[in-house]
Amino acid sequence: MAPAPALENGEREYSEDGVDLTLIRWMLTLTPAQRLQVLQNNANSVLRLRARLQPGA
Repeated sequence: MAPAPALENGEREYSEDGVDLTLIRWMLTLTPAQRLQVLQNNANSVLRLRARLQPGA
């Protein structure tokens, strides 16, 4: 697999194993409290989706 092309600043968008490095960099710009809020929002979204998929819901 060819390495991902570099961004203008020389950084790569994806690691060699396919990890999206832009998301990691973005998350690291947040405070710990902001990171927790993002993760809580994601967890809440998953719970809402699961509730909608439950039979009889």
